[in-house]
Amino acid sequence: MKIRGEFVVRQVLDSFIAVPIGQTALHLNGMVMLNEVSRVIWTCLEREMTVEAIVTAVTDAFEVDAAEAQADVLAFINQLRDAHLLEE
Repeated sequence: MKIRGEFVVRQVLDSFIAVPIGQTALHLNGMVMLNEVSRVIWTCLEREMTVEAIVTAVTDAFEVDAAEAQADVLAFINQLRDAHLLEE
């Protein structure tokens, strides 16, 4: 699975914002706000990594166990699905 469309991610203070560009900007009004964890997940999805690999990336980046990381990863992925921002 991967992020659908074209985005550029920018840091604004302590947050990250995914801004649609190109054709994506014509169809998506708004931006996606990302915290540090969702930024790691977003980056992994841009690289078309598996859920298991994303969970590993989150546990490597933060002091969190695999079960909590998996719950966070799946919750964010479901939010992206609901917003039609994933290609599966």
